[in-house]
Amino acid sequence: MENFTATLLSELTSALQEIAVTSENKLQQAERSFNAAEMAISKLREFIADYTFKSVEEEIRFFKEIKPEFQKELIYNEEVLFIESNCPISPEEPRKVFIDRALNRIQAYFEKHNYIYNYCRSGQTTFDTLFFVRLPKPIPLTPVSFSDIDPEFSNPHSYKVAKLKALEELREYIRNEKVQKIEPRQEPDKTIAGSKRNRIFTGPKAAIEEILQGMLAKGWINYGDYAAQQLFHDFESFFNVKLSDPSRSLIGMAIRKNGYTPHIDKMKDALIDRIERKHQ
Repeated sequence: MENFTATLLSELTSALQEIAVTSENKLQQAERSFNAAEMAISKLREFIADYTFKSVEEEIRFFKEIKPEFQKELIYNEEVLFIESNCPISPEEPRKVFIDRALNRIQAYFEKHNYIYNYCRSGQTTFDTLFFVRLPKPIPLTPVSFSDIDPEFSNPHSYKVAKLKALEELREYIRNEKVQKIEPRQEPDKTIAGSKRNRIFTGPKAAIEEILQGMLAKGWINYGDYAAQQLFHDFESFFNVKLSDPSRSLIGMAIRKNGYTPHIDKMKDALIDRIERKHQ
């Protein structure tokens, strides 16, 4: 399963990157990306229909980590398609009202499903067998419906994780593509705090992701008691950069053909060279 899903996700990522480069506008990009995600999920469904999970742990990983990576692309691009199709171009006030409603709708979903959002962000696993298996058992005060889903391929909590991930990206998209075009540009902050906020990482994003994955593997943050998602968010804020989802970045590293950590390897070589030149 791991090889198939990793390859399929890599193919989807490559397709989305090509679509982003070749599309004429955001509306066209969202529609083409939606179709690409739909095709990938169809292939994933066909594979799972003939596959038997080897263990409960593998089943949990599929519904908690793997499938949401595909489904979030579908949900995200559907939402972008709606926004780009319906957001008023002018005047400014109706446009601002539309954007505020979109952001409020996102916030409402996060508040409603706060329990599963915090559960995943904190790296919890205690209730995985209740949340992320086929036909999970009912949980008091958190009713979910199974009547309209495929029990072999779908899980309501898996869908919520995918939607939460999608809405996180959507919120960032709205703020970058819509809000900043309405709000007046602020003068740069000349204070020390402002200079920290404006610090920009100019190397490959994949390099940061390799370093963070290494830190997580070694347990160097809070003695290993720190969620990967939170660590990635911290570095995004610090360096003013958008990183991949931790699970996706790890899958991407796993399928590399020329070594898992090329950026760490090059950084190590550069550091050794610098040390040797310093002490010549």
